[in-house]
Amino acid sequence: MFQNNSPTIERFGTIEDHLRGDSSHHSKTKRPQLTAFIALTLSGTLLATTPLSTDPPYKFKVIRQEAGVRLYGNGIDWVQELDLSAGVSLQLFDPRHVQDWGEGADDSGNSPQYDTGVSVAIEPQPIQVHWQDLEERWGDRAFSVTNGQFFGSEPVQLAFPLKAEGIIYSGGYAGLGEYPGEKQMLIIQGQQAQILPFPEVGYPENPLFSPIPNLLVGLDEWADKGIKRAVGRTFVGVGDRNQDGISETLWIFNSPEATQLRASRVLRALGADGVMMLDGGGSTQLWVQGVERLSSSDSSPRAIPHSLGVILPRRLTPDGPEETPGPHHRESQP
Repeated sequence: MFQNNSPTIERFGTIEDHLRGDSSHHSKTKRPQLTAFIALTLSGTLLATTPLSTDPPYKFKVIRQEAGVRLYGNGIDWVQELDLSAGVSLQLFDPRHVQDWGEGADDSGNSPQYDTGVSVAIEPQPIQVHWQDLEERWGDRAFSVTNGQFFGSEPVQLAFPLKAEGIIYSGGYAGLGEYPGEKQMLIIQGQQAQILPFPEVGYPENPLFSPIPNLLVGLDEWADKGIKRAVGRTFVGVGDRNQDGISETLWIFNSPEATQLRASRVLRALGADGVMMLDGGGSTQLWVQGVERLSSSDSSPRAIPHSLGVILPRRLTPDGPEETPGPHHRESQP
């Protein structure tokens, strides 16, 4: 039986300073003070970056490297290794293709879950459009896009909750109706990322309503999505590489034909102490710096509503850090 070794979530009472200026929901959602919330104990800013893997397992080799990011490949699988302490960030959502905020039940009777009151309907896009969107926003800081959340159809909504940059975009339509007790959440706050069990409760105890700015819900690594089938897989992992008590390293695993066991083993061999499963099958796709590294296994490449975007650190100039968003195409050789 799988034993969950994730860190414990601590429960606290009302903390006024965490709530000031909190914009954790869209404008139509009431925001009374939280009487309880689920929060992470975070330490201050790191003074030094964490070395990236020097001896990757499973015959992986470094294919590309940028500040704080490495792309590994072994001819089949791909792994991105992100050092958040180096200023690398992960974009959890781009809302430009949202069609409707889905504040009520849809035509199939699905309603937003966990008292969120919102489940955005999104127009699916080819993976190359997700890349173009990322590049348009971030310029030469855009590194990669890969598929993300599980989703349904008619209308296309995310199955599980998503909060990005302080805004709840979806409580998901699935709730306790799908994989109850088998959901995990990726939380990113500053230079720390954690994967923890997702508490399937409503307001105010749900961490969606806490000051945590970025939260993505997926499935436990052993939730049955064809555990022994070698199909497209997208998994994420987090770990504390330098053993300072802060999980500053984040890995993204993509494969066209992996079992859940293999995906988990690769990430844990790299150092992950928390692992979460995202959508797979024909959804699994990866573009890196304008180059398609992994295409959809579907005969007609699958359009997806949600992607994860890796953003490189701000470039330093003689006058200090400078952010240069805007169109900028950057070719890379396989």
